[in-house]
This record gives sequence, C-alpha cells and structure tokens, in this order.
Amino acid sequence: MKELEVAIKSLEEHKAENIVSIDVSKVNPFVSTLVLATCLNTRALGAMAELLDDAFEKNKIEVRVKEGNPISGWMIVEAGDVIVHLLLESNRKELNLEELMDRLNFKNK
Repeated sequence: MKELEVAIKSLEEHKAENIVSIDVSKVNPFVSTLVLATCLNTRALGAMAELLDDAFEKNKIEVRVKEGNPISGWMIVEAGDVIVHLLLESNRKELNLEELMDRLNFKNK
C-alpha cells in the first residue's frame, strides 16, 4: 500500500520514534492501517504533521484529514487507507493505544 510506505518512510527519515503500524482493515471500512509514532516535543510534532502532509502531496496522495494541535500532544494525519497518530511520549503512554488494539486482537504489522 503506497500510503503506508510513504508514511513510514517519512516518519523514519524525520526521526519519529517508536513507529508502529496496526492492521484494522477487518473492522474499519474507511482505513486499513493505523500508524502510531512518537515525536520528541511539540515543535517536532507540528513539523512532523507538515512533513507528512508534504510527503503525501508529493506522492499524489490526498490528505483527507489533518487534525490536532501540537500543544495538545496529539495530531492525526489521514491519507488514503492510513491514519497516522503523532503523539508526544507522555500522551502516548497515557492513551496506551497499542494495549487497546492488542486487547481488541489487532496485530502490529
């Protein structure tokens, strides 16, 4: 899937941490994969959302949703079949989305 490849490549190139992708295709008719990534601080979080937006645009993939504010510690970028959750470390620990997905029997890719 091109969207997932673009997202992962951009996140890795720009030093996002703890990148995880989770297949949700069997239960979500709108997206097939959630990607979680940690950003070091609010400035990096905002920049990462912009860089992802640019990477998708460069690859002719429409960004349908870009929500959140770096100050909140959580931003979402949705493009094609992928939703990327960008989080600060503290927000990621508090939300613990990986554990929730694991309890619902979703598997990391």
